[in-house]
Formats: sequence, structure tokens, C-alpha cells
Amino acid sequence: MKIMTKFKGTNMITTMITTLAIRWLTWRLRKDKDFWESYQSNITMVIFDRLYRYYPDLKNKEFAFNIEFCNLCANDFMELWTRK
Repeated sequence: MKIMTKFKGTNMITTMITTLAIRWLTWRLRKDKDFWESYQSNITMVIFDRLYRYYPDLKNKEFAFNIEFCNLCANDFMELWTRK
């Protein structure tokens, strides 16, 4: 029974640390435009890579349109994340 109690306490501390880290990250994203842009570009590339992985026919389409679409998706995600 002591092991479960110790595990529950550790789990609660981990949850608290994670919550604080997300709050800090959200605060930084709201305050720092460069930080925002770096996160947005990383998210854009993940969406872009997945788009080509699951829809290979899109490789024949215009590249600029696809990257702009992914950029808009990433920006929408970032705005939802940092909304107060």
C-alpha cells in the first residue's frame, strides 16, 4: 500500500510540474514573437510532412499553396493554444 501512496504523490508532482511548464510556455508564446514563429514553423513542417505522407498525390500540386495551407493550420493551432 505504501508503494501506491508514493506513486500517487509522484504522479501528482509530475502533473503539477507539467501544468506549470505548459503555463510558462504559453506565457512565453504570448510575449515573444520570435518564440511564436519558431514554434509555428515547427508545427507547419510537421503538418506538411504528414500531408505528403498520407496524401502523396498532393506532391504534384503547387508547393506554395500546400505550405501556406499548413502555415495557416499551424497559426490557428497556436492561436487556440494561447487564447486566454
